[in-house]
Amino acid sequence: MLLQYHYNGVCSRKSIKLYCDFYSSDLIVASPVRLIAKISEAKTFKEKDVDYLSSIEVLIIDHADVIAMQNWSHENTVVEQLNHIPSKQHGTDVMRIRPWYLDGYAKFYRQSIILGYYSNPDINALFNRHCSNYQGKVKLVCEYKGVLPKVILQVRQIYEQFDVDSIADVDDARFDYFVKKVFPKIKDSVQGGIMLFISSYFEFVRIRNFLKSQEASFCLLGEYTQPSDISRSRLWFFEGRRKIMLYTERAHFYYRYKIRGIQNLIIYSLPERKEFYPEIVNMLDGSHNMSCTVLFSRFDQFRLERIVGTAPSKRMVTSEKGVFIFC
Repeated sequence: MLLQYHYNGVCSRKSIKLYCDFYSSDLIVASPVRLIAKISEAKTFKEKDVDYLSSIEVLIIDHADVIAMQNWSHENTVVEQLNHIPSKQHGTDVMRIRPWYLDGYAKFYRQSIILGYYSNPDINALFNRHCSNYQGKVKLVCEYKGVLPKVILQVRQIYEQFDVDSIADVDDARFDYFVKKVFPKIKDSVQGGIMLFISSYFEFVRIRNFLKSQEASFCLLGEYTQPSDISRSRLWFFEGRRKIMLYTERAHFYYRYKIRGIQNLIIYSLPERKEFYPEIVNMLDGSHNMSCTVLFSRFDQFRLERIVGTAPSKRMVTSEKGVFIFC
């Protein structure tokens, strides 16, 4: 079933027929956004339902890393809707239904395949919570060499590790470290051209609000920033009329902006996509007295290993040292 722009399906008897009715389809090809829309309709209108999700036997999540750049909560919501007992019969011959479906055990027989360029805590959580096949699970683990050789500039990349006890406290600990250790240096410096690269939009909003409270000179470049505001922000930052620029990973994912005028790069949170790291650091090309500071914790190992390599990342997160330098 093709559900990116249409509401129909794919039948595959002796030939393929595109755009069948949901309940006559053997295959559903859908984006999470469209499925969320159908689930919302079913909750709003009594005559609507998503019972066609109850009989899914094979789930394939392709390009999970790209979906993670959108809204991963949609993926969780969709998977939670799979293999429920249908609300209506839909002309089904009850005598042909397998007993474990009627007993509510269908999810334990579903095969789930997640494909992606990398893994992250959100993808891992879905894998651990919702992939429940009774025969077990298999995960392919990659050994990364890192992307530091792709940084073509002779710039010192200073990795500063902050302490945190649990993954639930990572965001607060990162913010506290920035406020107490990093921002005072920015505030006291007369040099402009400071770019803060931020992976999460929620972190972006938090830093934006903090800079407002400090009456700092800054501009914004996020995924929701209007095109006219983007052009103005890039110009003001390049001309030195704004001291700080906030730049999000999703904005870079969608638009790949080349930011000019960066003198001091602060990577507040490491990018999910490893290729973004050299792209961002290489934007320092042409600057004077360039510097690059990266904040990380032991809970950032997924991202860290893709950038510095699997073996170095393990040493970094277990070391008692707080600062690591790459040139």
